[in-house]
Amino acid sequence: MNFRYTKALPTWAAIFAFFSLFACSCVEEVEVASQKPTTEPQLSAEEGTLHLRISSLNAKSSVTFTSIDLFQFSDGVFVKKMTVDPSKDNIVGFPKMPQTRIYALAGYKVEDTQKISESFLSAMTISVPKDSCSAPVFFSSVTDIQNGADNLDLELHRGVARLDIDNEDSELKIEKINISGAASFSQIFTTDGCTNGTASANYSRTYESGINGMKGNAFVLFETTSPITVTISGRRNGKAVEIISETPAITRNSIYTVLIDKETTSNAKGRTLSHGDDEGLPTTSIKVREWMEGDKENGSLDLEEYAIDIQRSSIPSEVRLNTVDNTITVPAGGVIGMKIAFTTAKPLKLGSVVSDTKGVSITPVAPTAADGGYISEFSIDVEKQPKGAKQYQTTVFFNGSSNFFINIEVEPSPFQIPTVHIGGHDWMCFNAVSQDSEEQIYLPKGMTAKEMYRDCFEDCIGNLFQYGRPNPFSPWKAYDPNMLADQKRDTPWHTKSMMPLPKGYHVASAEEWEDLIPAGTVIPASYRTRTGDSIRATIVTAPDLLDNTPSAITNAQNYLKRGVLFESITTGARLFLPMAGIKTNTSCEIPTDPNFRFDTRSGYWMKEQNQVMILQCEKKGEDSHGIQFKRMSWNADGFVMVRGVRD
Repeated sequence: MNFRYTKALPTWAAIFAFFSLFACSCVEEVEVASQKPTTEPQLSAEEGTLHLRISSLNAKSSVTFTSIDLFQFSDGVFVKKMTVDPSKDNIVGFPKMPQTRIYALAGYKVEDTQKISESFLSAMTISVPKDSCSAPVFFSSVTDIQNGADNLDLELHRGVARLDIDNEDSELKIEKINISGAASFSQIFTTDGCTNGTASANYSRTYESGINGMKGNAFVLFETTSPITVTISGRRNGKAVEIISETPAITRNSIYTVLIDKETTSNAKGRTLSHGDDEGLPTTSIKVREWMEGDKENGSLDLEEYAIDIQRSSIPSEVRLNTVDNTITVPAGGVIGMKIAFTTAKPLKLGSVVSDTKGVSITPVAPTAADGGYISEFSIDVEKQPKGAKQYQTTVFFNGSSNFFINIEVEPSPFQIPTVHIGGHDWMCFNAVSQDSEEQIYLPKGMTAKEMYRDCFEDCIGNLFQYGRPNPFSPWKAYDPNMLADQKRDTPWHTKSMMPLPKGYHVASAEEWEDLIPAGTVIPASYRTRTGDSIRATIVTAPDLLDNTPSAITNAQNYLKRGVLFESITTGARLFLPMAGIKTNTSCEIPTDPNFRFDTRSGYWMKEQNQVMILQCEKKGEDSHGIQFKRMSWNADGFVMVRGVRD
């Protein structure tokens, strides 16, 4: 499969028939007689008439449309509406007028009773039908006509994207697919990208017989400004599994394929998005390409003329090049001074660069004439991926055209923030350290979270924070951020710049904590969460005491390495919360009072203002104890831990 990532690419080839309009007050169809399919219609240069060519639509879409509606505006004033048959190739005529703009729409009907104005059309939205699992397919375009133009090819663009599932793991039977974070509506006419706001929808499909291999057209989606989450549930070798995958932001006219690799987390290729303390889950990667007209499962753009000239390019050995679809894959270590060359009939100019990061820099070199054409060269630098950075794609367009572009795919950092999916959410395996992804706690190669907590307990605790502030207090260094001037506070705790977590994570909400463990539960306990996960929670105490004496903790040799272990009975995923003490708002040291003892009490902030989830060790009998989880208010200037959840 040849994949590529684009944004709002034009997709129509021009094969047309004849249709004309002569007066401003009425619409008249004129069919051309005896036209042959292989002959392109000729446009007549009638004075005062602008001719638009529109290709047939129904043959290129799985959805049958009854009409294409065209709306003409001149300098913002509505002039005329025209309706044409989408099953035929058409040429239509509009009167030449200054500052003409044409709106074209198929798949959604604008009622004649509605007042037609440019502000009405530009703001018009389309929604997901009630009880539907997919967005409705529609085509649209907004075309500005240059004054004096006689002829124009009118291109309509598909307003939705498609999600496919490609299960290459023969041992996995997919039983259910859930989509979360999808857009529930979209603006129909847009030239500036997604404008669907923040409204989201969740979709679900169940497959009783299970899915192996390719499942095309699983969902149709509106564009989004942020990624969506795909949760795949099924059985692998008889055991229940759940795989979490995250797409890039959804763009129109693209196909997103969730590729499930039969290889496991220990040796998988591409971006790994399934997580857990349990090795052996299949992994997923996301492939994105343009939704070609008439495309069912496969398809690629014909870029033969624009293939990268390998002989004239300078590509490091560690960089992979797919010459079929001009995709360049750069390792996480980055690359400096790579040169890409093209030999084309006309010189290439650098157009737009689309990416959600600034890690790629591309500089054009002046083209030179050679071999009856031109050699166009571009120097490309890619920055090294910081710790925790995900795989990303940068699309480079040339000559301002979306018909020719290259993809630069940058592999993820080998150091990924470890997470575990339990209770319906992706929790960070370790407490937050700061906003900086480089400073988070990572798993050394070949080491599990369980081994880290056992062997490096002090290094796994993280830092303490005040509510709404990103600056940490370290119990190991007695560092007090109250001494910093002008430390601002975010209330409620939601602004990214004020959050003590790296990009892509947020402070767990009360609802998310309740999905992990109901407030008031006394551990050890076994229970079923409202997300359907069966969880067993136990108290874990290491056999040895703390082996260091932190400067802020007195009598450290008397403190136990203690915490709570949550284990999903359904998937085997495990999450550990250390008992790490609480700092009051009046003391710079962790109190030595038994009620505040390092290994007997701890707290975690919730997103809700001044709310914490407290872990309190309590006696259950003469020789036994339990840990109670309870929600309570906490002074905003006090310090407790933060455990992040993936956005």
